[in-house]
Amino acid sequence: MRLRLLGLSLCALGLLGLSTVPAGAAGADATSAAADPVVTNYDSQVRVERDGLLRVAETWKLSDVNGTFTRFIVTRDHLPDDIDHIQEIGDLQVKAGGQDKKADVKVEGDVTSIAVPDVSGGTTQLDVTYTVKGAVAKTLDGTEVRFAPLTGINLPIQTANIVFSVPEVSHVACFAGPIDSNIPCSLAQVGETSGPTFQQTALPPGNTVKMAVGFPKGQIADNSIIEYRHTFKRAFSTDAAQLITALAVLLLGAIALFALYRLRGRDQVDPRRVVPASLFSLGTDTRIDFTPPSDLRPGEVGTLIDERIDPVDVTATIIDLAVRGHIQIVELEHSTEFARPDWELRRVSNAPAEELQRYENVLIRAIFGDADSVLVSELGKQVRANLAQVQDALYDGVVKRGWFTERPDRTRSLWATIGIVTTVVGVIATVLLALLSTWGLLGLAITLVGVGLLVVGRYMPAKAPAAGRVLGQVAAIRGELLEMDVSELPTDQHAELCSRALPYAVVLGGSERWIDALVATDSTPDEADEGFTWYRGPSGWHLQYLPDSLRNLTTNLTGALFAR
Repeated sequence: MRLRLLGLSLCALGLLGLSTVPAGAAGADATSAAADPVVTNYDSQVRVERDGLLRVAETWKLSDVNGTFTRFIVTRDHLPDDIDHIQEIGDLQVKAGGQDKKADVKVEGDVTSIAVPDVSGGTTQLDVTYTVKGAVAKTLDGTEVRFAPLTGINLPIQTANIVFSVPEVSHVACFAGPIDSNIPCSLAQVGETSGPTFQQTALPPGNTVKMAVGFPKGQIADNSIIEYRHTFKRAFSTDAAQLITALAVLLLGAIALFALYRLRGRDQVDPRRVVPASLFSLGTDTRIDFTPPSDLRPGEVGTLIDERIDPVDVTATIIDLAVRGHIQIVELEHSTEFARPDWELRRVSNAPAEELQRYENVLIRAIFGDADSVLVSELGKQVRANLAQVQDALYDGVVKRGWFTERPDRTRSLWATIGIVTTVVGVIATVLLALLSTWGLLGLAITLVGVGLLVVGRYMPAKAPAAGRVLGQVAAIRGELLEMDVSELPTDQHAELCSRALPYAVVLGGSERWIDALVATDSTPDEADEGFTWYRGPSGWHLQYLPDSLRNLTTNLTGALFAR
């Protein structure tokens, strides 16, 4: 296919050059028909030096050629495996009638053109000499000259004679016709006293004469000039060196990532360990006290489990603060059945005298500022602007408790940065290596290691040994929240204890059954209820609406606090 395209290109170039000839002829004699331009004879002497350089001396006899005479030489040969053999034309000299003639040499794609301007009509002789470097290539038995001195000439050639001056040869071949022709030349022989001789008669315009002359080993040096075509296959070569190197980088990267996780990211605790624990304990006078182990708070529990602060951790903290008497949640009247619900958060002035965690104080200040109440729909930018401080305080809190040696968010951020930098370096290396070499696979390997760092970095925050017992207690509490028979709680404390357990169930699971337990405290289902001290419904509200109310509250709080 490449040869056919090259042949079409040469024919087009030839016709372009030929289109200027008749005009010159017509200008010379407008009253008579111009004779057709033709190359009556082409003689070429090719001397092959020991180093592989070709020294070419040509004689062109032209008839009725006017204007610019252009001839072409194929100087780039496309071979399999994305290899090109290049030939370089040098030391060009042109004479016409014994006088030096200036010629233009251009390399366009696969072809080098030699254009001789101002050729006069009638009979003209051009003497052309030049050198060709890169025409000798290695073969299995030695070396071989591959040269096509006549290519795409825009004129018919009546007779072409090419004689090689060489030492001992092993074989010769000559083909004439289209660029991909296998038709033998009129004559190709090796004389007893002379070098290989090739002859072709009646060569039509645009056709090619190419020959090959073989030499035994040690006679003529290989001077082939090789360039590699830039293709996707070659840019990402799977040759042994490139493939082994890329696989080695991947393997070493995988080993390094595994070792990194084992040394820095693996928790120093067994998360499957269960330590006896309960949210409830028997107090004085046979009453049940709500006593979470280690004074655990819902927000801390959620952060400890997944090592990050999620929206559910913050909303569970708000509900927990309400249940403990620091905030009151009031559901507002619905203007219409389809109106968007809203809630008012009120700061409780006579809140219980208990010490709040730092992150809880920061959250209350972020919600209320200097006000005593705020609408959930109006929490807006002020809360979101201060939410980072809440997260900082909560992360600092879990580190202070000794559950982590350093803040999980900073650990993730550090390794995410390293992963992003490695990935970007890998992408840049892939592009550069693919453009400039055959080592694109190496860049891909580096990129994959960077992606691996991004994945492993998410698991790099490691829990400290002090977190082990707490995680075991959390596992016991989760089982209690999911499986405990709520009906066993004292009737007079049912609403209080279920309310206290609800924020933990929001984080650990099972919140539906604890909300249902609160709904079950409704002793007068046909009458409207105000709700609880921590959650007040609008007029006409019933406890049966509590599941939908809390679900909508959680959704709206999450949107107000975390929406961008």
